Amino acid sequence: MPQLRPLPARPSLAFERKEAKALRRRLRAGDSDAIARALAHHSTVDVSSPDRFRLADAQLVIAREYGFASWPKLVRYFGDVARQSISPISDRPPDFYDAMARSLLAQHRHRQKNGGRAFAAYVPRFYGKSFEEVFASEVTEAEARLAAARMHGFPSWEVLRERTTAEATRPRDDWEDPIPLAARAMAAADVDALRRIAEAHPELLHPTGEDERTGHNLMNVAIGHERRLGVAAMRPVMEWLAAQGLDLQRALNVQLCVRSWLRPDDVRYLLDRGADPNWVAPNGIPVLEHALLRHFNPETVDVLAARATPRRALWIAAGLGDVDGVRRFLDPQGRPTRAARRLRPDWVAVGQGGMPLHPDPDDEEILMEAFSVAAFHRRTAVLEYLASRGFDVNSLVWETPVLNLAAGNGWTAVVECLVRCGANPNIKGRHPDWTAREYAQYMLEQEPANPERRRIAELCGLDPDPILAEWNARPVTPPALGREVELALELASDDAARLGQADIGLGNLLFGLLRARGAALQAFTLASRMDLERFRADMADRMRPAADRLGRPRLPVHPEAEAVIQAATAIAAERRREVEGQHLLYALTRAGRGAAADLLVRYGSSAAALNAELEKRL
Repeated sequence: MPQLRPLPARPSLAFERKEAKALRRRLRAGDSDAIARALAHHSTVDVSSPDRFRLADAQLVIAREYGFASWPKLVRYFGDVARQSISPISDRPPDFYDAMARSLLAQHRHRQKNGGRAFAAYVPRFYGKSFEEVFASEVTEAEARLAAARMHGFPSWEVLRERTTAEATRPRDDWEDPIPLAARAMAAADVDALRRIAEAHPELLHPTGEDERTGHNLMNVAIGHERRLGVAAMRPVMEWLAAQGLDLQRALNVQLCVRSWLRPDDVRYLLDRGADPNWVAPNGIPVLEHALLRHFNPETVDVLAARATPRRALWIAAGLGDVDGVRRFLDPQGRPTRAARRLRPDWVAVGQGGMPLHPDPDDEEILMEAFSVAAFHRRTAVLEYLASRGFDVNSLVWETPVLNLAAGNGWTAVVECLVRCGANPNIKGRHPDWTAREYAQYMLEQEPANPERRRIAELCGLDPDPILAEWNARPVTPPALGREVELALELASDDAARLGQADIGLGNLLFGLLRARGAALQAFTLASRMDLERFRADMADRMRPAADRLGRPRLPVHPEAEAVIQAATAIAAERRREVEGQHLLYALTRAGRGAAADLLVRYGSSAAALNAELEKRL
């Protein structure tokens, strides 16, 4: 078999089309190297009459040099790359992607369909091939890396490495994030203060693609404040932002696409404010389809659908609960028609990485896509209809039955529907390798007072009362300290040493926790609504980055500080979790006095206000 060429780091269909035309010209000119390339990858080509070489011959040679079976497959693959690379998911550390590549290699060895689907979707020589064809061949580490990159929206492993390395090495400290400062200025409708902050942090006016994908930008913050304060109060801020080149219309549209936690009222507000329900994002996917693949909330989807014009597709009809629409995509035997394959859900393109689509799916794959989207949006009438037409509700084509997903996510109506349709709660899925019954028991133990969890357990054949009795009878062992708390103790010791103390006191414990830059810092500075700008200016020396340490042995903990750690441990034990930073912050502020309470008062907040917020989070 001829040696295959690796794909370019940034595949371009326009470039390959030019290359094919250039190759045809060289073939017609009798260029020996070009003819050798043609013979190596196009055995039926007639080289005796160079003037008869067609563009299609040159295109096939180029496609096969990469490993594709045909030029149309190359075209489709490159189209996938272009669509899915608009907003790659880059907020994960490099070792995450290394682990993903290793996992794909292991899945291939064990002949697991999810791994086989990734290779069939992202590796040129396997593109569109069956699972058996994929598993019959060895795969390389480079191919696994390509698949891992493509699963998360990167065009190649090289581009993934560029992005993640840049992210890892870019100086970034949430403590220095200027967005909260800008948000405070907006909350006061203080354009002059906002202007000063933007002058000090010009990057605020030039958000990156990642900032847009995550909503971490000025216009999104402004929209939130406008909703609370009113259009009139925020008009000066909005006009100033527009004058700086920030686009309100685009921000409203993007919010409908990227905000997975939107509630129905949020969607109505955005639409009434001017968001376009029929907007097509740069990846070519309309707003409504982003919502179907990201929101997992039928109410928000229904608000959008009432004002949008959905494209016709099996999975879209299923997600909207349109049984008649679903029916039109099935033949008399209940099989998906050719039209059902024309437009499919692209999870990767909308930012839900890790969900490759097989390029040449069988009927079960197509039906599973529709069935799953219907389940995500609790469209039980569609689920029952598809089951009645012969779809196997226990399908393992995605390696996990839909019932397991429904039990784990607490979708009671879906669990009830699936069990009624014959779903088996004892089938193990993958990652984790649990059954629906095991999911139901675990979730019941985590939320024993939740009636929905109790109902799901009963639907999966469990008796909640003895399960909870046994759970409550288990001895509560002291939980371990989480990584954030362990780091906080190291930094508290560093803080105490810098102050010349012999042991770690309450104030050191607080600043160690804040320097750990975890959820506790966000709660203490933002949820408390303290005067953040003044706090930052005053406490810069004690808020050094975690890496800036003296390197001395850890100091002993003062009894007062030890008592707070034990109180945090007891709080975590009640919830049967490891001790997290917010447990420790709650214990530090619960008494309403001490170093943490004094600081909160000094900067315009209070321990009571922070504790009320922490109560909701713990």
